[in-house]
Amino acid sequence: MKESFLNKNIKFSRLFIITALAIFAWLFLEPQPGLSKDGLHMIIIFVASMAGIMLDICPPVAFLFMVMLAANLTGTIEAKQGFSGFENIVPWLLFLVLSLTKVITKTTLGMRLAYIFMKYFGKGIIGLSYSIILTEFFIAPILPSNTARGASVGLPLVKSLSQYISSQIKGISEKSIGGYLTILYSYSNAICSAMFITAMISNAIILESMNSIDIEMTWLMWVKFTIIPCSIILLLLPFIIRIICNPKVSNLGNIKDLAAKNYTELGKLTEKEKFIILTFGIMLFMWIFSTQIGVPVIVTTLLGVCVFLLLGILDVKEMMSSYSTFNAVFMLGILISYVNCLISLGAISWFSGVISASIGDFDPKISFLILSIVYFFTHYFFTGEGSRIIALYTPFLATGIALGIDKITVAMTLAVFSSMSDVLANYTCTVSLTMFSTGYITAKKWFLCGIIVAFISMIIW
Repeated sequence: MKESFLNKNIKFSRLFIITALAIFAWLFLEPQPGLSKDGLHMIIIFVASMAGIMLDICPPVAFLFMVMLAANLTGTIEAKQGFSGFENIVPWLLFLVLSLTKVITKTTLGMRLAYIFMKYFGKGIIGLSYSIILTEFFIAPILPSNTARGASVGLPLVKSLSQYISSQIKGISEKSIGGYLTILYSYSNAICSAMFITAMISNAIILESMNSIDIEMTWLMWVKFTIIPCSIILLLLPFIIRIICNPKVSNLGNIKDLAAKNYTELGKLTEKEKFIILTFGIMLFMWIFSTQIGVPVIVTTLLGVCVFLLLGILDVKEMMSSYSTFNAVFMLGILISYVNCLISLGAISWFSGVISASIGDFDPKISFLILSIVYFFTHYFFTGEGSRIIALYTPFLATGIALGIDKITVAMTLAVFSSMSDVLANYTCTVSLTMFSTGYITAKKWFLCGIIVAFISMIIW
């Protein structure tokens, strides 16, 4: 049998459909008033890129390179425009942050915190819930990757607790308690990612969009807007999820003793772990007061990477050999390039004008409410925060401002909803997919919890 020379990792049927639809749109769609022909073509290219990523035609970077080739060959953009995103600091900040993530996940900090909180608050299901939430709350500002927190803390914690509780208490199945803890951790991860600039890598993209319209947002200013509403949501979360998931357990027996035992088994902090914790503490201080001390966030991040490299805690080969890191950096750089082209060709301003005109007959506050809700629920169509933020944050921000709403209110509402909407489904971000892999909860139950928590969260915000 003759061996095929085609790449088996590419879904050619889906590629054909996307290409055919793009060509049809290219040939037969006419630009609307206020939109140039190149602007229309760039929109088609961008929509095709998003569709290809969501349909998983092939590795995202490979598909984006193919689309970029088409954009250049058709004369829609110039070659240097296709790579303009790499002149931006955000992809390089992403690279540095992902490198730092490898360092902190080598420590036992997350599990230690969890066991300490469980030791003091873990007698009942609500106390255990707050132990998990507090662990996420304290780790989020210093571990700027919600995915890393989910993999290194959330997943092992939920699995070990579910197995232990179900083995110790009669009538409680591992799936029942596991479903409750899975949802609880995933949602607290999403809320904490919204609470701190440094809790999620994609927040750096949001900051860049804010800077483009002269909004200077610091770490402290961000927390000023988010700390009260997000804290209220976190306080209510265990009660809301308990009603929906009904784990049928209140007293957890000697789980406090288990936490104390597990904490003891971790042993004392090593000298290396102490230094890592100290370094991240200093970095967090510098991130918080970056404006006052005159050191940009990316410089502080670079400082941390250099310190860990000099001391051998981080290895250059380890930094350079990570496929997922470079995949994320290249994907982000190309997508930012596309957004730059959409802005320069007037497509973003045209889009915001169309949307604001369609809801402009309402009171501006009602219009902004509709806009915010639409932005929140568009996350159903994306499998990650980054791609959705790049695709929609800037045009929705421009539309909100065009409605006459205070620009900081618009910027922060959309910023918080970018993370908060991770609660909606089991596929909306890597953390959700990771936690869903436990098999403790069905997609149907996740959707039900998600829609309820989403509405309550938006009302509180």
